[in-house]
Amino acid sequence: MFAHYHKINELLHLEFLKIERKRVGIILLLFLIGTLIIPVLHFFVPDLLQSTINNTQFVGGVYTWWFVFFLFEVFVFIRIHFGIKYNRSIPRKLLILNLIMEFGIPAIILFKAVKYDNSLLILEYDGLIFYFLLLMLSAMHLDFKISLGAGILAFLGYLGVSYWGIQFLQPKGDINQMLEIYVMRSFGLLVAGIIAGVVAVEIRTRVNKFLETKDYQSEMESLLGQQLSHKVAKELISHRNDSVGHKVVGSIMFMDIRNFTTMADHQSPEETIEYQNAIFDPLIRIIEKNDGIIHQILGDGFMASFGIAVKNENHAIDAYNAGLEIVEVINSLCVNAESECTRIGIGIHSGEVITGNIGNEIRKQFSIAGKNVIMASRIEQLNKEFKSQFLVSEQFANLLDCKEDLIDLGSVKLKGIDNKIGIYQVGEKCSCIK
Repeated sequence: MFAHYHKINELLHLEFLKIERKRVGIILLLFLIGTLIIPVLHFFVPDLLQSTINNTQFVGGVYTWWFVFFLFEVFVFIRIHFGIKYNRSIPRKLLILNLIMEFGIPAIILFKAVKYDNSLLILEYDGLIFYFLLLMLSAMHLDFKISLGAGILAFLGYLGVSYWGIQFLQPKGDINQMLEIYVMRSFGLLVAGIIAGVVAVEIRTRVNKFLETKDYQSEMESLLGQQLSHKVAKELISHRNDSVGHKVVGSIMFMDIRNFTTMADHQSPEETIEYQNAIFDPLIRIIEKNDGIIHQILGDGFMASFGIAVKNENHAIDAYNAGLEIVEVINSLCVNAESECTRIGIGIHSGEVITGNIGNEIRKQFSIAGKNVIMASRIEQLNKEFKSQFLVSEQFANLLDCKEDLIDLGSVKLKGIDNKIGIYQVGEKCSCIK
């Protein structure tokens, strides 16, 4: 409340705005409940409020300010709500203005009630309870100074109205003793504000730590996402302290651009980078669209996986459809190319792989390893032998509903693998829908 100018105009974080919106919403709910209780009490206990309700000065004075308080809280709630919805900044000074109104208007209402009801009864129950509720809710500001300011305003408002009320009504009894009681209650409100401030500091510290962690993770995901797939980045962060690998079943794809080295030797560095971006941009989007992730991008290809970093029962179909789209995109680039057409090789295999974060505290990489990864790489290399662009293993083909559309190339011995495996060629017009 008593912060410097730059603090007053400090823009509030979105998470703090959400908390403030909830706090104002609670006040409005309590306000509406209290407003509805009065006519209910008047109906069931007519003698209790009859003289008060029939007092036009009381109704006119109290309920006018009651309505002003309600409209102001509605305005603040709407202002914060739209600030959150449209991501618009709101300065802290709005909360301070709201604080002054929340504790200033009740003091005016109490003043009017005491004056026209000719009684201090409202200070004994309603006023005291209302102030305590506002002080407890002030902790949701998550600011010690604001809660302290709320306690001071409650102290001054309650003490001021009670002192004036005693002097104005001159009630029977020991006036000094009555003043002492109201002073002690006023100090109780001040202490309640201080306690709310201490609670607010503790909550704010915890919320700040949460937000810092969240912002740090978002920043890390953003930075890693520029070098890796966003899904791999999240997996790397969420399991950054894991020292044990996991066995997962999924599909692995290798893609290679044919004769890239020869092509790069006849191009300038700028032309090579431009060519790589033109090729990889649509291919990366295809992998992402089909729920796959790219682990490594080499100069002339990449390795991608489906259903490994993020579990996916349809990993085979997604990998298959991604391969078909890649071939289609490459062929369309070939049709529009003025120079030699680009040829690629795709190899896909399914099976169990080992996943984990490989490296040390300086650098780590989410990696997949195992015999099935090697087999997928070897299958991709078979495209040179069969003069094809898209080959899959029999183990992968068995997971598809469209296996009959594939071309059976027989069993092939892969380098470094003991047993022969069945190889299938995927034609350009083959399709497999989820």
